[in-house]
Amino acid sequence: MSGFDQSGADRILGELARQILADEEFAGKSWQAIALVIGVRPRRRMFGYLYRPDGSWEGVIPKAMRPTIEKAQELAAAMRVDGQESWKACLLQFHNPGPRIKADFEYEDHSRWDISPANLEQRVEEIRPRVGT
Repeated sequence: MSGFDQSGADRILGELARQILADEEFAGKSWQAIALVIGVRPRRRMFGYLYRPDGSWEGVIPKAMRPTIEKAQELAAAMRVDGQESWKACLLQFHNPGPRIKADFEYEDHSRWDISPANLEQRVEEIRPRVGT
């Protein structure tokens, strides 16, 4: 059994981050943080939030949704270990200044970061990128 392609995964993650930050939804806007959840299995999906310097937030996703999900699928494939399934969902957190990126991958529960009317406020805060994390 072989491990995943670390250098390839690092390269693709960098490409994914640059693609997201260059998207017209984020480029040129004032933001302190962005949290983006991308699901690749069992279904393709994406949702996210832009957090402003004043603490307010709005729901956003890249306008280039399809290419973003496709790049995430490429990352999942690069991270796959022989004989095992790749991750199902990832949480990408960007924080300014920097921007710095933090990535968390979920291999078991594809609905780990799901949003519902009952948990919206809690989840928005839970996935908000924090300074120093």
